[in-house]
Amino acid sequence: MEEPDFRVLLTGWAGDGRREVIGVLRALTGLSAWRSALLLSDAPAPVVEEVPFETAVRAAASLRAAGAGADVVCGWCARTLPPDGRPLAPGPCASRYWSASDCRASRPEGTARPDRAPERPSCEG
Repeated sequence: MEEPDFRVLLTGWAGDGRREVIGVLRALTGLSAWRSALLLSDAPAPVVEEVPFETAVRAAASLRAAGAGADVVCGWCARTLPPDGRPLAPGPCASRYWSASDCRASRPEGTARPDRAPERPSCEG
């Protein structure tokens, strides 16, 4: 079974850390300083999309360390992970094809995913 993809949303910034946030945005996205500043002013805005769980968590942590607000959002269930990194409680999932318990965001760090395939609806009546 494939793993879900995650995205990191920049939710804003506070304080005097604008330069630091722009530097982190440049490192994460490869954008110029000017385009990174535009991205920061357009918050909330996606910074990285369709990345593995660990990459998204590291990117969000880098942004938070620089003084920005950042959310990690699951690509399967569209739920936002808590900033402290704890897993989401398996609950209602916005995905029609995957259960929340199969989502990487619902499992504690280092826990293997279930070895069962997700049930997908059949196109054949």
